[in-house]
Amino acid sequence: MKALDRLLRRWQLLALARVAPKTLADTGAKRLLRQVRRVARRVPAYGAILRERQIAIERIRTPADVIRHCPILGKEDLFGRFPLTELCVDGNLGPLASVLTSSGHGNRFAFGLSTARQARAATRAIDLGLEHAFQTDSNPTLLINALPMGVRFASSSVTIAETSVREDMAVALLREIAPHYAQSLLVTDPLFCKRLLEHAADVGLDWSNLKVNLILGEETFGEHFRSYVARGFGQDPQGWTRGFVGSSMGIGEIGLNLFFETRETVRLRQLAQARPEAMAEVIGRWPGRTPPLLFVHDPRRVFVEVQTPDPDGYGGLVLSTLDPSLMLPLLRYASGDRARLLDTQAMRRALYSGGFADLALPTLPMIALAGRETDVLPDGRTLLDFKDALYARPQVADQLSGAFRIEDEALGHRIHLQTRPGWRGVEQDLVDQVAPAFPPPRAGASDQVQIWDHDRFPYGRGLDYERKFTYYAPRETSPPRRPA
Repeated sequence: MKALDRLLRRWQLLALARVAPKTLADTGAKRLLRQVRRVARRVPAYGAILRERQIAIERIRTPADVIRHCPILGKEDLFGRFPLTELCVDGNLGPLASVLTSSGHGNRFAFGLSTARQARAATRAIDLGLEHAFQTDSNPTLLINALPMGVRFASSSVTIAETSVREDMAVALLREIAPHYAQSLLVTDPLFCKRLLEHAADVGLDWSNLKVNLILGEETFGEHFRSYVARGFGQDPQGWTRGFVGSSMGIGEIGLNLFFETRETVRLRQLAQARPEAMAEVIGRWPGRTPPLLFVHDPRRVFVEVQTPDPDGYGGLVLSTLDPSLMLPLLRYASGDRARLLDTQAMRRALYSGGFADLALPTLPMIALAGRETDVLPDGRTLLDFKDALYARPQVADQLSGAFRIEDEALGHRIHLQTRPGWRGVEQDLVDQVAPAFPPPRAGASDQVQIWDHDRFPYGRGLDYERKFTYYAPRETSPPRRPA
């Protein structure tokens, strides 16, 4: 049976690679139209929304009609307003195999519901993705799930170990179990990944005998961070000959691994980091200094739009689920992220004319993800730039936990930095090392950098890694500063 599954995955990958991007897009658009008609007829909450807005489903005859007439909805329009059953097909939860809870980052929870059939389909999709990215059918693989407890997934092609956010468990697995496999795959989030690296160094884990791939989720990161953790795991961040560091984006109420990086998209982003002027024509002029994450996606699974794009094509990311068997389908759902749709053919022409014809492009359609729409300070600077600045110099990053909080000041901002556990150093020396890497404030403003010992950091002291970290909040929601 496993041999048959492997043959099927190989056939699916070959078939997908041969499908033209336009054909994939057309398939997704047709599925969108069918999904809208089904949801309007069978999901009570969506029918009520259409009636309130005087939208007759009979007028929705083409995919373009969907975009023109169907409303864009946010979490508060659905999960904050209707009982959960009314968001489901036929107003019934039905026989569920699993429930995935969103992070609750906006003080409101949403839920992703899966039947046994969908759980089996998700496992097949994960196995297909693992084979595509890491050739897991021919390389026995240990997958360590070090995401916060509650985020689970299944696979029939790899060995899965679940540690949640326990760095000692993960390191014990890497030391005792990983050497018996051809490769390991660690799935976690950026802040916990840094903590794991620190613990591994403290206990003397030897990375040279291990091939470790890394998939990061939960939040965005920059190329300085990617290089930092890649070298920490004993990898080559330019050639990726000893493992790979990539990222995946999911949304609890829609699904896991909706968007993901490939080696091709990572190399494109590395070029954007090194040559921003060359890549601006390819992916637009992105907000801030740190390039956006470049993701691929399967347009047969989710329909992707960008709402009210700016002159460079960046706008609000809007998603529609296309699986007709979903118990809780979502249509034109605003994710709260800022993104840009990318045209592969236009990118190929631009790269060729710019002298980068040797860069390969993925076969699946791409988007550029610049981060959350709210991850921008009042003066226009992005939190992604501040995050990545902490890793611009490895010797500085070694002294910090990676957590920070930006607080409004009358003329600028105060940047609170948490040191790593056990740090012993001079605060002003650390300020002098890290401050020049931050994006400068606008003319007439100034920033103040404040260093906190790890255990005295007042914004999530003793990080539990179970909740998404809040890097910026208006001054009225921030705790008082310590006396000077």
